[in-house]
Amino acid sequence: MAMLIERTGARKVIPTCEEVFWLAIAAQREGFSESLYAPDIDLLRTLHSKARFADLAAEIGLSIPSTITVDRPITVRDLPLARDELVLKPEYSRFASHTVIAPSDRQIARICPSQERRWVAQKRMIGEEYCSWAALHDGRITAFAAYRPRWRKGHAAAFLIEAVDVPAIRRVTEKVGAATGITGQLSFDLIVDADGVAHPIECNPRSVSGIHLFDASAALGGAIVEGESCPSPEAGVLRHMAPAMALIGLPTAVASGRFSELREDWRRSSDVIARGEGMRVTLGCVRDAAGFAMQAMKARRSPASATTADIEWDGEIPA
Repeated sequence: MAMLIERTGARKVIPTCEEVFWLAIAAQREGFSESLYAPDIDLLRTLHSKARFADLAAEIGLSIPSTITVDRPITVRDLPLARDELVLKPEYSRFASHTVIAPSDRQIARICPSQERRWVAQKRMIGEEYCSWAALHDGRITAFAAYRPRWRKGHAAAFLIEAVDVPAIRRVTEKVGAATGITGQLSFDLIVDADGVAHPIECNPRSVSGIHLFDASAALGGAIVEGESCPSPEAGVLRHMAPAMALIGLPTAVASGRFSELREDWRRSSDVIARGEGMRVTLGCVRDAAGFAMQAMKARRSPASATTADIEWDGEIPA
């Protein structure tokens, strides 16, 4: 990567998913940290770890759900939370692929926490779920989007999102930015309760779906590369990923009796994949999806986890 930057004269390396962690490690070792749009690996670890982020959030006064680190096998009796208000998830995970809500005894028995692979037990928050994405420079927000996941499969990443204007969500990013001085991307999953309080339940220091709300605008590039201010998307803007809408959205809508709702959302939304380039891009995505599905079947894992199988980072630092 260092040689590629030197050869091309690239000003910024902008990660798009969990390769950010591996790039941060490489940047420290190979001396291209100034070119990488991400903080150092120590801060990335604090933000990515569901246990460490909970500690940070509490320290800076955010309303964070009660979070307990689990490093050994447990039963529900070992936890100071009732079963129906309990959420279990690995300390490092993505796409909610291993998250268990209100777990049964059998589900708890399948979990094998250890010192090396810790889990967290978190109090389940009641309210409306939102997400956010932001670009920051020295802790200052230069681009920000808050959004509602309107269509998705289970608790995984959304494939149709709606921009919203909820000031309490932006304040979470402002507080974390000010406390850390981060230069890079900062994303959250949050629950906003009936009193309007935003409770961050997870932090992702990387790109997420919300970046699509900017439509690859020049202003977004200026916010990331130059630290210039970029307007937030207007509330109500809808964006979708057409292949996922067809392959996942349609069966989900039919099964849940929400076909008319899906059809109307699809009509009002714009595709972030093809962007007017025709069917070739969409067909390419379908081909990729089929490939990931095959990999998932062979490895006996979910298709979503197959997409990150070669870049997932769970806190390890290579020798």
